Amino acid sequence: MRGVMVISMPTDGDSKAVCAAVWHQDPSQMHLPALLPPQPAIAGSSGRSFLRRRRRMTKVMGFLIMLIFAILLGLRAPNLLTTEHQQENEDKRVHVYTLYPKFTTVPIKMTQIRRTLLERDLSRLGKSSVGNHSVRFHVGGNIYPDGYLLYYMALLLGSPPKLYFLDMDTGSDLTWAQCDAPCRNCAIGPHGLYNPKKAKVVDCHLPVCAQIQQGGSYECNSDVKQCDYEVEYADGSSTMGVLVEDTLTVRLTNGTLIQTKAIIGCGYDQQGTLAKSPASTDGVIGLSSSKVALPAQLAEKGIIKNVLGHCLADGSNGGGYLFFGDELVPSWGMTWTPMMGKPEMLGYQARLQSIRYGGDSLVLNNDEDLTRSTSSVMFDSGTSFTYLVPQAYASVLSAVEKQAKQSGLLRVKSDTTLPYCWRGPSPFQSITDVHQYFKTLTLDFGGRNWFATDSTLDLSPQGYLIVSTQGNVCLGILDASGASLEVTNIIGDVSMRGYLVVYDNVRDRIGWIRRNCHSRPTKTSSQFVSQVTSLLT
Repeated sequence: MRGVMVISMPTDGDSKAVCAAVWHQDPSQMHLPALLPPQPAIAGSSGRSFLRRRRRMTKVMGFLIMLIFAILLGLRAPNLLTTEHQQENEDKRVHVYTLYPKFTTVPIKMTQIRRTLLERDLSRLGKSSVGNHSVRFHVGGNIYPDGYLLYYMALLLGSPPKLYFLDMDTGSDLTWAQCDAPCRNCAIGPHGLYNPKKAKVVDCHLPVCAQIQQGGSYECNSDVKQCDYEVEYADGSSTMGVLVEDTLTVRLTNGTLIQTKAIIGCGYDQQGTLAKSPASTDGVIGLSSSKVALPAQLAEKGIIKNVLGHCLADGSNGGGYLFFGDELVPSWGMTWTPMMGKPEMLGYQARLQSIRYGGDSLVLNNDEDLTRSTSSVMFDSGTSFTYLVPQAYASVLSAVEKQAKQSGLLRVKSDTTLPYCWRGPSPFQSITDVHQYFKTLTLDFGGRNWFATDSTLDLSPQGYLIVSTQGNVCLGILDASGASLEVTNIIGDVSMRGYLVVYDNVRDRIGWIRRNCHSRPTKTSSQFVSQVTSLLT
Protein backbone atom coordinates (compact mmCIF):
# COMPACT_ATOMS: atom_id res chain seq x y z
CA MET A 1 0.00 0.00 0.00
CA ARG A 2 1.28 3.45 -0.91
CA GLY A 3 -0.29 6.83 -0.29
CA VAL A 4 -0.20 10.22 1.31
CA MET A 5 -2.60 12.16 3.54
CA VAL A 6 -2.57 15.96 3.96
CA ILE A 7 -4.46 17.70 6.78
CA SER A 8 -4.52 21.49 6.60
CA MET A 9 -5.40 23.11 9.94
CA PRO A 10 -7.27 26.47 9.98
CA THR A 11 -5.50 29.78 10.45
CA ASP A 12 -8.57 31.82 11.35
CA GLY A 13 -11.84 31.35 13.19
CA ASP A 14 -13.92 31.09 10.01
CA SER A 15 -11.94 28.33 8.31
CA LYS A 16 -12.26 24.59 8.61
CA ALA A 17 -9.68 21.84 8.53
CA VAL A 18 -9.16 20.30 5.08
CA CYS A 19 -8.24 16.68 4.61
CA ALA A 20 -6.94 15.25 1.31
CA ALA A 21 -5.76 11.72 0.71
CA VAL A 22 -4.44 9.63 -2.17
CA TRP A 23 -4.12 5.88 -1.65
CA HIS A 24 -3.57 2.95 -3.98
CA GLN A 25 -2.33 -0.60 -3.99
CA ASP A 26 -0.32 -1.05 -7.18
CA PRO A 27 0.89 1.76 -9.44
CA SER A 28 0.57 -0.47 -12.48
CA GLN A 29 -3.19 -0.75 -11.95
CA MET A 30 -3.86 3.00 -11.65
CA HIS A 31 -3.92 5.92 -14.07
CA LEU A 32 -2.13 8.12 -11.52
CA PRO A 33 1.66 7.95 -11.39
CA ALA A 34 3.21 6.01 -8.55
CA LEU A 35 3.79 7.98 -5.39
CA LEU A 36 6.90 5.88 -4.70
CA PRO A 37 9.24 4.06 -7.07
CA PRO A 38 7.76 0.66 -7.87
CA GLN A 39 9.36 -2.22 -6.04
CA PRO A 40 10.21 -5.50 -7.78
CA ALA A 41 7.72 -8.25 -7.21
CA ILE A 42 8.78 -10.91 -4.78
CA ALA A 43 7.74 -14.40 -5.47
CA GLY A 44 6.57 -16.36 -2.52
CA SER A 45 4.37 -19.12 -1.29
CA SER A 46 0.63 -18.84 -0.81
CA GLY A 47 1.29 -18.40 2.93
CA ARG A 48 3.37 -15.31 2.22
CA SER A 49 0.65 -14.07 -0.13
CA PHE A 50 -1.87 -14.50 2.70
CA LEU A 51 0.35 -12.53 5.08
CA ARG A 52 0.74 -9.78 2.51
CA ARG A 53 -3.02 -9.58 2.06
CA ARG A 54 -3.46 -9.51 5.84
CA ARG A 55 -0.98 -6.68 6.23
CA ARG A 56 -2.69 -4.88 3.36
CA MET A 57 -6.08 -5.16 5.06
CA THR A 58 -4.57 -3.87 8.31
CA LYS A 59 -3.22 -0.81 6.50
CA VAL A 60 -6.56 -0.22 4.79
CA MET A 61 -8.36 -0.35 8.14
CA GLY A 62 -5.80 2.00 9.64
CA PHE A 63 -6.28 4.41 6.77
CA LEU A 64 -10.05 4.34 7.14
CA ILE A 65 -9.77 5.11 10.85
CA MET A 66 -7.42 8.02 10.10
CA LEU A 67 -9.75 9.29 7.37
CA ILE A 68 -12.80 9.22 9.68
CA PHE A 69 -10.81 11.01 12.38
CA ALA A 70 -9.67 13.63 9.86
CA ILE A 71 -13.25 14.25 8.71
CA LEU A 72 -14.43 14.65 12.29
CA LEU A 73 -11.49 16.96 12.96
CA GLY A 74 -12.51 19.06 9.98
CA LEU A 75 -16.02 19.38 11.32
CA ARG A 76 -14.85 20.24 14.83
CA ALA A 77 -11.88 22.43 13.93
CA PRO A 78 -13.54 25.79 14.66
CA ASN A 79 -14.47 24.50 18.10
CA LEU A 80 -10.86 23.64 18.87
CA LEU A 81 -9.60 27.14 18.33
CA THR A 82 -8.31 28.80 21.46
CA THR A 83 -9.87 31.98 22.71
CA GLU A 84 -6.49 33.64 22.37
CA HIS A 85 -6.50 32.95 18.64
CA GLN A 86 -10.06 34.21 18.31
CA GLN A 87 -9.08 37.47 19.94
CA GLU A 88 -6.41 38.10 17.29
CA ASN A 89 -9.10 38.32 14.62
CA GLU A 90 -10.01 41.98 14.25
CA ASP A 91 -13.56 41.05 13.31
CA LYS A 92 -14.04 39.06 16.54
CA ARG A 93 -13.72 41.71 19.22
CA VAL A 94 -13.95 41.03 22.92
CA HIS A 95 -14.08 43.19 26.03
CA VAL A 96 -13.84 41.77 29.53
CA TYR A 97 -14.54 43.61 32.78
CA THR A 98 -12.71 42.94 36.01
CA LEU A 99 -14.67 42.01 39.12
CA TYR A 100 -13.05 44.21 41.75
CA PRO A 101 -12.57 43.44 45.45
CA LYS A 102 -15.00 45.17 47.77
CA PHE A 103 -13.40 47.26 50.51
CA THR A 104 -14.75 48.72 53.72
CA THR A 105 -13.10 51.03 56.23
CA VAL A 106 -15.58 50.14 58.97
CA PRO A 107 -14.67 47.14 61.15
CA ILE A 108 -17.33 44.44 60.98
CA LYS A 109 -18.11 42.25 63.96
CA MET A 110 -19.11 38.63 63.60
CA THR A 111 -22.75 39.36 64.41
CA GLN A 112 -22.74 42.13 61.83
CA ILE A 113 -21.21 39.81 59.24
CA ARG A 114 -23.89 37.20 59.71
CA ARG A 115 -26.66 39.79 59.50
CA THR A 116 -25.09 41.38 56.43
CA LEU A 117 -24.80 38.07 54.60
CA LEU A 118 -28.28 36.80 55.27
CA GLU A 119 -30.06 40.14 54.88
CA ARG A 120 -28.32 40.71 51.60
CA ASP A 121 -29.44 37.33 50.30
CA LEU A 122 -32.99 37.95 51.45
CA SER A 123 -33.06 41.26 49.62
CA ARG A 124 -31.85 39.60 46.44
CA LEU A 125 -34.03 36.49 46.64
CA GLY A 126 -37.24 38.36 47.27
CA LYS A 127 -36.87 40.97 44.57
CA SER A 128 -39.77 41.72 42.27
CA SER A 129 -37.92 44.04 39.88
CA VAL A 130 -39.34 44.97 37.20
CA GLY A 131 -24.00 39.99 17.34
CA ASN A 132 -20.67 39.41 16.52
CA HIS A 133 -18.60 40.93 19.26
CA SER A 134 -18.06 40.58 22.98
CA VAL A 135 -17.60 42.97 25.86
CA ARG A 136 -15.37 42.08 28.79
CA PHE A 137 -15.46 43.42 32.34
CA HIS A 138 -13.28 42.72 35.36
CA VAL A 139 -15.04 41.72 38.55
CA GLY A 140 -14.26 42.49 42.18
CA GLY A 141 -15.61 41.21 45.45
CA ASN A 142 -15.42 38.17 47.67
CA ILE A 143 -17.57 35.68 49.53
CA TYR A 144 -15.93 35.83 52.94
CA PRO A 145 -14.46 37.18 55.24
CA ASP A 146 -15.02 40.66 53.82
CA GLY A 147 -18.57 40.72 55.12
CA TYR A 148 -19.88 41.50 51.63
CA LEU A 149 -20.93 38.50 49.65
CA LEU A 150 -21.31 40.03 46.27
CA TYR A 151 -19.21 40.75 43.24
CA TYR A 152 -19.25 44.01 41.35
CA MET A 153 -17.86 45.50 38.16
CA ALA A 154 -16.83 48.94 36.94
CA LEU A 155 -18.90 50.60 34.24
CA LEU A 156 -18.52 53.91 32.40
CA LEU A 157 -21.74 55.93 32.25
CA GLY A 158 -22.57 59.38 30.98
CA SER A 159 -20.86 61.95 28.79
CA PRO A 160 -18.10 62.55 29.57
CA PRO A 161 -17.76 58.99 30.94
CA LYS A 162 -17.65 58.51 34.69
CA LEU A 163 -16.73 55.30 36.49
CA TYR A 164 -19.30 53.53 38.71
CA PHE A 165 -19.20 50.28 40.69
CA LEU A 166 -22.30 48.14 40.11
CA ASP A 167 -23.27 44.90 41.85
CA MET A 168 -23.54 42.16 39.21
CA ASP A 169 -26.83 40.30 39.52
CA THR A 170 -27.97 37.65 37.04
CA GLY A 171 -31.30 37.56 38.89
CA SER A 172 -32.16 41.22 38.22
CA ASP A 173 -33.51 42.83 35.06
CA LEU A 174 -32.83 46.53 35.51
CA THR A 175 -29.47 48.29 35.72
CA TRP A 176 -29.76 51.27 38.04
CA ALA A 177 -27.53 53.70 39.95
CA GLN A 178 -27.98 55.94 42.98
CA CYS A 179 -28.99 59.10 41.19
CA ASP A 180 -29.07 62.84 41.69
CA ALA A 181 -32.32 63.63 39.88
CA PRO A 182 -32.33 65.36 42.43
CA CYS A 183 -31.99 62.69 45.07
CA ARG A 184 -34.78 62.27 47.59
CA ASN A 185 -33.13 59.53 49.66
CA CYS A 186 -29.84 57.99 48.48
CA ALA A 187 -26.75 56.22 49.79
CA ILE A 188 -23.47 57.77 48.74
CA GLY A 189 -21.27 55.20 47.00
CA PRO A 190 -17.56 55.24 46.19
CA HIS A 191 -18.05 57.46 43.12
CA GLY A 192 -20.83 59.74 44.31
CA LEU A 193 -24.29 60.02 42.81
CA TYR A 194 -24.94 59.42 39.12
CA ASN A 195 -25.78 62.68 37.39
CA PRO A 196 -28.20 62.27 34.46
CA LYS A 197 -27.93 65.88 33.27
CA LYS A 198 -27.23 64.80 29.67
CA ALA A 199 -29.47 61.73 29.73
CA LYS A 200 -32.79 61.47 27.92
CA VAL A 201 -35.89 60.57 29.94
CA VAL A 202 -37.60 57.44 28.56
CA ASP A 203 -41.17 58.07 27.36
CA CYS A 204 -43.70 55.94 29.20
CA HIS A 205 -45.39 55.10 25.87
CA LEU A 206 -42.37 53.12 24.70
CA PRO A 207 -42.51 49.29 24.94
CA VAL A 208 -39.54 49.21 27.30
CA CYS A 209 -41.64 50.93 29.95
CA ALA A 210 -44.23 48.16 29.81
CA GLN A 211 -41.45 45.58 29.97
CA ILE A 212 -40.02 47.03 33.15
CA GLN A 213 -43.47 46.97 34.76
CA GLN A 214 -43.77 43.23 33.96
CA GLY A 215 -47.49 43.44 33.34
CA GLY A 216 -48.23 45.76 36.23
CA SER A 217 -50.43 48.81 35.82
CA TYR A 218 -48.84 52.23 35.51
CA GLU A 219 -49.98 55.69 34.56
CA CYS A 220 -48.80 57.47 31.44
CA ASN A 221 -51.01 60.52 31.40
CA SER A 222 -48.86 63.23 32.96
CA ASP A 223 -47.36 66.06 30.97
CA VAL A 224 -43.86 64.74 31.63
CA LYS A 225 -44.72 61.24 30.38
CA GLN A 226 -41.69 59.73 32.06
CA CYS A 227 -41.35 56.01 32.75
CA ASP A 228 -41.25 55.45 36.51
CA TYR A 229 -40.24 52.21 38.18
CA GLU A 230 -40.00 50.71 41.66
CA VAL A 231 -38.04 47.63 42.73
CA GLU A 232 -39.05 46.07 46.03
CA TYR A 233 -37.05 43.59 48.11
CA ALA A 234 -38.14 40.97 50.62
CA ASP A 235 -36.31 42.63 53.51
CA GLY A 236 -38.38 45.79 53.04
CA SER A 237 -35.76 47.77 51.13
CA SER A 238 -36.63 49.29 47.78
CA THR A 239 -35.48 51.63 45.05
CA MET A 240 -37.64 54.05 43.09
CA GLY A 241 -36.66 56.06 40.07
CA VAL A 242 -37.16 56.93 36.45
CA LEU A 243 -35.81 55.27 33.30
CA VAL A 244 -33.28 57.30 31.32
CA GLU A 245 -31.23 56.72 28.20
CA ASP A 246 -27.58 57.66 28.59
CA THR A 247 -24.20 56.97 27.02
CA LEU A 248 -22.39 53.74 27.82
CA THR A 249 -18.67 53.53 26.96
CA VAL A 250 -16.89 50.21 26.44
CA ARG A 251 -13.52 49.25 25.02
CA LEU A 252 -13.32 46.11 22.92
CA THR A 253 -10.18 44.06 23.33
CA ASN A 254 -9.06 44.69 19.76
CA GLY A 255 -8.57 48.29 20.90
CA THR A 256 -11.81 49.72 19.58
CA LEU A 257 -13.53 52.19 21.89
CA ILE A 258 -17.26 52.42 21.31
CA GLN A 259 -20.04 54.50 22.79
CA THR A 260 -23.68 53.49 22.64
CA LYS A 261 -26.95 54.43 24.26
CA ALA A 262 -28.35 52.26 27.05
CA ILE A 263 -31.50 52.45 29.17
CA ILE A 264 -30.83 52.43 32.92
CA GLY A 265 -32.63 53.39 36.09
CA CYS A 266 -32.00 56.69 37.81
CA GLY A 267 -32.73 55.68 41.42
CA TYR A 268 -33.56 58.82 43.38
CA ASP A 269 -35.42 57.26 46.34
CA GLN A 270 -33.95 54.25 48.18
CA GLN A 271 -35.34 52.73 51.36
CA GLY A 272 -34.00 50.23 53.88
CA THR A 273 -30.51 48.80 53.45
CA LEU A 274 -30.14 50.44 50.03
CA ALA A 275 -30.23 53.86 51.70
CA LYS A 276 -27.42 53.23 54.18
CA SER A 277 -24.28 55.31 53.67
CA PRO A 278 -21.50 54.85 52.96
CA ALA A 279 -22.41 52.29 50.30
CA SER A 280 -19.75 50.02 48.83
CA THR A 281 -21.21 50.20 45.34
CA ASP A 282 -23.07 52.76 43.27
CA GLY A 283 -25.94 50.57 42.08
CA VAL A 284 -26.84 47.25 40.41
CA ILE A 285 -26.30 45.89 36.92
CA GLY A 286 -29.14 43.62 35.80
CA LEU A 287 -27.93 40.59 33.85
CA SER A 288 -31.08 38.49 33.44
CA SER A 289 -32.48 37.36 30.10
CA SER A 290 -34.99 40.23 30.13
CA LYS A 291 -35.02 42.59 27.15
CA VAL A 292 -34.36 45.40 29.62
CA ALA A 293 -31.13 43.79 30.88
CA LEU A 294 -27.93 45.40 29.64
CA PRO A 295 -26.63 42.39 27.62
CA ALA A 296 -29.95 42.19 25.73
CA GLN A 297 -29.78 45.92 24.94
CA LEU A 298 -26.26 45.57 23.52
CA ALA A 299 -27.30 42.50 21.55
CA GLU A 300 -30.27 44.33 20.04
CA LYS A 301 -27.87 46.98 18.74
CA GLY A 302 -25.71 44.28 17.13
CA ILE A 303 -22.69 44.99 19.35
CA ILE A 304 -22.63 41.52 20.90
CA LYS A 305 -24.58 38.28 20.92
CA ASN A 306 -26.90 37.87 23.90
CA VAL A 307 -24.45 35.71 25.83
CA LEU A 308 -22.69 36.51 29.09
CA GLY A 309 -20.34 34.69 31.40
CA HIS A 310 -18.62 35.27 34.72
CA CYS A 311 -15.66 33.69 36.43
CA LEU A 312 -15.68 34.27 40.21
CA ALA A 313 -12.28 33.76 41.78
CA ASP A 314 -11.98 31.87 45.04
CA GLY A 315 -9.52 32.50 47.86
CA SER A 316 -9.14 35.51 50.11
CA ASN A 317 -8.48 37.97 47.26
CA GLY A 318 -11.68 37.26 45.34
CA GLY A 319 -12.17 39.06 42.05
CA GLY A 320 -12.57 37.53 38.62
CA TYR A 321 -14.05 38.73 35.34
CA LEU A 322 -17.32 39.13 33.48
CA PHE A 323 -17.88 39.26 29.72
CA PHE A 324 -20.71 39.97 27.29
CA GLY A 325 -20.85 38.15 23.93
CA ASP A 326 -19.78 34.67 22.87
CA GLU A 327 -16.15 35.12 21.82
CA LEU A 328 -14.72 34.01 25.18
CA VAL A 329 -16.98 30.99 25.50
CA PRO A 330 -14.81 27.85 25.33
CA SER A 331 -15.83 25.59 22.46
CA TRP A 332 -14.37 22.51 24.09
CA GLY A 333 -14.97 21.03 27.53
CA MET A 334 -18.07 23.01 28.53
CA THR A 335 -20.90 21.25 30.37
CA TRP A 336 -24.30 22.47 29.15
CA THR A 337 -27.85 22.12 30.42
CA PRO A 338 -31.03 23.68 28.94
CA MET A 339 -32.65 26.72 30.51
CA MET A 340 -36.14 26.16 31.90
CA GLY A 341 -39.30 27.92 30.84
CA LYS A 342 -38.00 30.20 28.11
CA PRO A 343 -39.11 32.73 27.10
CA GLU A 344 -41.54 33.23 30.00
CA MET A 345 -38.93 32.86 32.78
CA LEU A 346 -36.41 35.70 32.84
CA GLY A 347 -34.06 34.19 35.41
CA TYR A 348 -31.53 31.48 34.65
CA GLN A 349 -33.17 28.27 35.82
CA ALA A 350 -32.37 24.64 35.01
CA ARG A 351 -33.79 21.24 35.95
CA LEU A 352 -31.99 19.53 38.81
CA GLN A 353 -32.35 15.76 38.61
CA SER A 354 -30.52 14.57 41.73
CA ILE A 355 -27.91 15.38 44.38
CA ARG A 356 -25.04 13.14 45.49
CA TYR A 357 -22.55 13.51 48.32
CA GLY A 358 -19.38 11.54 47.87
CA GLY A 359 -21.22 9.28 45.41
CA ASP A 360 -24.19 8.59 47.69
CA SER A 361 -27.59 9.73 46.38
CA LEU A 362 -29.57 12.15 48.55
CA VAL A 363 -33.29 12.90 48.64
CA LEU A 364 -34.09 15.96 46.55
CA ASN A 365 -37.75 16.54 47.37
CA ASN A 366 -40.45 15.13 49.62
CA ASP A 367 -42.78 14.73 46.67
CA GLU A 368 -42.28 11.16 45.42
CA ASP A 369 -42.99 12.23 41.85
CA LEU A 370 -40.33 14.94 42.03
CA THR A 371 -37.80 12.68 43.73
CA ARG A 372 -37.36 10.75 40.53
CA SER A 373 -37.89 13.61 38.11
CA THR A 374 -36.92 17.23 38.44
CA SER A 375 -36.76 20.31 40.61
CA SER A 376 -35.87 23.78 39.40
CA VAL A 377 -32.69 25.56 40.41
CA MET A 378 -31.68 29.14 39.67
CA PHE A 379 -28.12 30.35 38.99
CA ASP A 380 -28.01 33.74 40.72
CA SER A 381 -24.82 35.79 41.04
CA GLY A 382 -26.72 38.24 43.23
CA THR A 383 -27.13 35.61 45.95
CA SER A 384 -24.20 34.92 48.25
CA PHE A 385 -24.92 31.41 49.46
CA THR A 386 -26.63 28.36 48.00
CA TYR A 387 -30.22 27.61 49.04
CA LEU A 388 -32.02 24.26 48.86
CA VAL A 389 -35.62 23.23 49.47
CA PRO A 390 -36.15 21.84 53.00
CA GLN A 391 -35.88 18.13 52.17
CA ALA A 392 -32.82 18.55 49.98
CA TYR A 393 -31.23 20.84 52.57
CA ALA A 394 -31.91 18.33 55.37
CA SER A 395 -30.33 15.55 53.29
CA VAL A 396 -27.22 17.58 52.50
CA LEU A 397 -26.89 18.80 56.08
CA SER A 398 -27.17 15.24 57.42
CA ALA A 399 -24.51 13.98 55.01
CA VAL A 400 -22.12 16.84 55.79
CA GLU A 401 -22.65 16.50 59.55
CA LYS A 402 -21.97 12.77 59.35
CA GLN A 403 -18.79 13.39 57.36
CA ALA A 404 -17.62 16.08 59.80
CA LYS A 405 -18.16 13.74 62.75
CA GLN A 406 -16.28 10.90 61.04
CA SER A 407 -13.43 13.34 60.34
CA GLY A 408 -13.17 14.26 64.02
CA LEU A 409 -14.61 17.78 63.72
CA LEU A 410 -16.78 19.19 66.50
CA ARG A 411 -19.90 21.34 66.10
CA VAL A 412 -19.39 24.89 67.41
CA LYS A 413 -22.64 26.63 68.31
CA SER A 414 -20.89 29.69 69.68
CA ASP A 415 -19.72 30.62 66.17
CA THR A 416 -22.80 32.31 64.69
CA THR A 417 -21.26 33.17 61.33
CA LEU A 418 -23.65 30.65 59.75
CA PRO A 419 -26.11 28.15 61.25
CA TYR A 420 -23.66 25.21 61.19
CA CYS A 421 -19.93 25.50 61.93
CA TRP A 422 -17.30 22.95 63.01
CA ARG A 423 -13.95 23.21 64.77
CA GLY A 424 -10.90 21.27 63.65
CA PRO A 425 -7.79 20.09 65.54
CA SER A 426 -6.45 23.61 65.06
CA PRO A 427 -7.95 26.78 63.58
CA PHE A 428 -8.35 26.60 59.79
CA GLN A 429 -6.43 29.28 57.93
CA SER A 430 -8.11 28.88 54.52
CA ILE A 431 -10.68 26.74 52.76
CA THR A 432 -7.93 24.56 51.30
CA ASP A 433 -7.21 23.30 54.84
CA VAL A 434 -10.62 21.57 55.05
CA HIS A 435 -10.53 19.57 51.81
CA GLN A 436 -9.25 16.45 53.53
CA TYR A 437 -12.23 16.39 55.91
CA PHE A 438 -15.11 16.67 53.42
CA LYS A 439 -16.32 15.14 50.15
CA THR A 440 -17.54 16.43 46.80
CA LEU A 441 -21.18 17.49 46.49
CA THR A 442 -22.54 16.73 43.01
CA LEU A 443 -25.57 18.42 41.43
CA ASP A 444 -26.85 16.27 38.56
CA PHE A 445 -28.78 18.01 35.78
CA GLY A 446 -29.26 14.87 33.71
CA GLY A 447 -28.58 15.06 29.99
CA ARG A 448 -27.50 11.46 29.55
CA ASN A 449 -27.63 10.20 25.98
CA TRP A 450 -25.48 8.30 23.52
CA PHE A 451 -23.46 11.32 22.38
CA ALA A 452 -23.25 13.48 25.54
CA THR A 453 -21.89 13.03 29.05
CA ASP A 454 -23.77 13.77 32.23
CA SER A 455 -24.46 17.42 33.02
CA THR A 456 -23.11 17.54 36.54
CA LEU A 457 -21.79 20.40 38.64
CA ASP A 458 -19.20 19.06 41.08
CA LEU A 459 -18.78 21.19 44.18
CA SER A 460 -15.56 20.57 46.04
CA PRO A 461 -15.56 21.60 49.72
CA GLN A 462 -14.75 25.19 48.72
CA GLY A 463 -17.99 25.18 46.73
CA TYR A 464 -20.22 24.78 49.78
CA LEU A 465 -18.05 25.68 52.82
CA ILE A 466 -16.43 28.85 54.14
CA VAL A 467 -13.88 29.47 56.90
CA SER A 468 -14.96 31.97 59.55
CA THR A 469 -12.70 34.52 61.19
CA GLN A 470 -12.69 32.25 64.24
CA GLY A 471 -10.96 29.54 62.23
CA ASN A 472 -13.98 27.25 62.00
CA VAL A 473 -15.49 25.75 58.85
CA CYS A 474 -19.14 26.62 58.18
CA LEU A 475 -21.72 25.23 55.78
CA GLY A 476 -22.50 27.74 53.01
CA ILE A 477 -25.74 25.99 52.04
CA LEU A 478 -28.90 27.28 53.71
CA ASP A 479 -32.53 26.27 54.05
CA ALA A 480 -34.67 27.93 51.39
CA SER A 481 -37.67 27.94 53.71
CA GLY A 482 -36.04 30.84 55.54
CA ALA A 483 -36.52 33.14 52.55
CA SER A 484 -39.41 34.04 50.27
CA LEU A 485 -38.08 32.32 47.18
CA GLU A 486 -39.55 32.59 43.72
CA VAL A 487 -37.88 29.27 42.78
CA THR A 488 -37.12 26.12 44.71
CA ASN A 489 -33.32 26.03 44.81
CA ILE A 490 -30.67 28.69 44.19
CA ILE A 491 -27.00 28.29 43.33
CA GLY A 492 -25.23 31.32 44.77
CA ASP A 493 -21.76 32.79 44.48
CA VAL A 494 -20.22 30.39 46.99
CA SER A 495 -20.93 27.44 44.67
CA MET A 496 -19.88 29.19 41.45
CA ARG A 497 -16.37 30.13 42.57
CA GLY A 498 -13.67 28.54 40.46
CA TYR A 499 -16.05 28.03 37.54
CA LEU A 500 -16.59 29.96 34.33
CA VAL A 501 -20.40 30.05 34.15
CA VAL A 502 -21.98 31.00 30.82
CA TYR A 503 -25.59 32.08 30.18
CA ASP A 504 -26.35 31.58 26.49
CA ASN A 505 -29.57 33.43 25.73
CA VAL A 506 -29.22 32.64 22.03
CA ARG A 507 -29.46 28.87 22.51
CA ASP A 508 -31.27 29.01 25.88
CA ARG A 509 -28.67 27.03 27.81
CA ILE A 510 -26.41 27.36 30.85
CA GLY A 511 -22.86 26.03 30.85
CA TRP A 512 -19.85 25.79 33.13
CA ILE A 513 -16.23 24.70 33.15
CA ARG A 514 -13.53 24.85 35.82
CA ARG A 515 -11.21 27.81 35.41
CA ASN A 516 -8.54 29.70 37.29
CA CYS A 517 -10.55 32.90 37.64
CA HIS A 518 -7.57 34.77 39.07
CA SER A 519 -6.00 34.49 35.62
CA ARG A 520 -7.44 37.10 33.33
CA PRO A 521 -8.17 36.40 29.66
CA THR A 522 -5.37 37.15 27.19
CA LYS A 523 -6.57 40.71 26.67
CA THR A 524 -5.99 42.34 30.04
CA SER A 525 -7.59 45.46 31.43
CA SER A 526 -4.46 47.61 31.16
CA GLN A 527 -5.57 49.21 27.88
CA PHE A 528 -9.07 49.70 29.23
CA VAL A 529 -7.85 51.33 32.45
CA SER A 530 -5.46 53.64 30.59
CA GLN A 531 -8.30 54.73 28.31
CA VAL A 532 -10.54 55.33 31.32
CA THR A 533 -7.87 57.55 32.83
CA SER A 534 -7.60 59.67 29.68
CA LEU A 535 -11.38 59.95 29.46
CA LEU A 536 -11.79 61.09 33.05
CA THR A 537 -8.92 63.59 33.20
